[in-house]
Amino acid sequence: MAEIRPFKGLRYNNQKVQLGDVITEPYDRIPPPLQEEYYKKSPFNVVRIILGKDDDPEFPEKNKYKIARIYLDKWENEGIIIREDQNALYLYEQEFRIGNEKKKRMGLIARVKLEEFSSRKVLPHEKTFPKHKIDRLNLLKATNTNTGQIFLLYKDDNDTVTQAIKKSLVKAELGADVRDEDNFHHLLWVIKDKGDIQEIQEAMADKVLIIADGHHRYETSLNYRKEIAEEKKEVKSTEPFNYIMMTLFKLDDPGLVILPTYRLVKGLDKLSEKGLKKLFNIYFEISEINWPDISDLSVLEQAQERVLNGTHTFAAYVSELKKFLIFRLKSEDILDREITEEHSKEWKCLDVAILHSFIIEKLKALSSKPFSLENNVSYIRKLDQGVKKVIDGEFQMIFLLKPVSLFQIRRVVENGELMPQKSTDFFPKLKSGLVMNPLDE
Repeated sequence: MAEIRPFKGLRYNNQKVQLGDVITEPYDRIPPPLQEEYYKKSPFNVVRIILGKDDDPEFPEKNKYKIARIYLDKWENEGIIIREDQNALYLYEQEFRIGNEKKKRMGLIARVKLEEFSSRKVLPHEKTFPKHKIDRLNLLKATNTNTGQIFLLYKDDNDTVTQAIKKSLVKAELGADVRDEDNFHHLLWVIKDKGDIQEIQEAMADKVLIIADGHHRYETSLNYRKEIAEEKKEVKSTEPFNYIMMTLFKLDDPGLVILPTYRLVKGLDKLSEKGLKKLFNIYFEISEINWPDISDLSVLEQAQERVLNGTHTFAAYVSELKKFLIFRLKSEDILDREITEEHSKEWKCLDVAILHSFIIEKLKALSSKPFSLENNVSYIRKLDQGVKKVIDGEFQMIFLLKPVSLFQIRRVVENGELMPQKSTDFFPKLKSGLVMNPLDE
């Protein structure tokens, strides 16, 4: 079901640039200060393409999308980026650390046939937001190039893809070898042998794909294909705009890591320990961990351990109380009664679904003003930064929860459902700038 094709990728010329100076985080992980840092790092940094500026001093043009195209053409003409001399597949290897543990994973980069979600050949796992799709569509229309990676998962229960990839590595060429600012190691292998490519294509042919990261870019490419099809009188299914560059990882690759996304809450003018316990003791067993000295990080670690080792267990740090409140769900029997929307048991048992349904949605009782996810809840991936925001008074509470598992994602998505918002944070991200997919051939 997954139709993959090799392509002539655009890659930086290692003879003209230091790769570590030109690759970046994905566009949606680049806040303004980091954007400035990338701009200063190298005049050829890929940030100028994936997240450029309307007021780039190098060009009179005041449109970041048109400027991105100018950079692409200019750099290819100058040999800063070079086009592969023949169609290829790419293997993207990442070696990194999470805590004290060293991990490694291998992804396959290929052109993959675009499929509507209704076909069930490519499955989304979360909702998207229109404004992000408009931005990416403008960039795609201007550059006619896939400039960033989309993170996909596939099941390979019989290891057919794994074996084909291992075989191809014997003849593969090393196209990139770079360490990033975190000292994570990124390797890009180029597969040009036609026999190896065909074997990988055949092994991937029956796979259903799950989007892990990059929903906006995938839906953007669907819209781009639709626009071109409406403009042209005749469209061939093999034309490049029918495909999108993806990085495909085996679903049970031991190197796949998902981190939790913590929830910050504000606007609770009636917040009190008594009010919290009264509101939630019907659903949860509630205990507490005092944290009078915030410099004692062992207390934070203790709260994390309670969450990670517990079943449907959450920790809420409330600066005003100088303590963590620990919430442990009393029984899964209440899930069907309290979660009235049509969802599967697998969805209802997600910790993130329980957190929102049984805690965050009910916090409105502690506010005399309108309470909403948009105005009162924020999301953060770095716990220390989140706790600081609570200590500094920017927010009143931060909720800790355990990360969703790959097994849970698989079960929910195969049920035809979407994960709750901000459920997954795959770590580390796929670097932008290692290879791009021009759609002109």
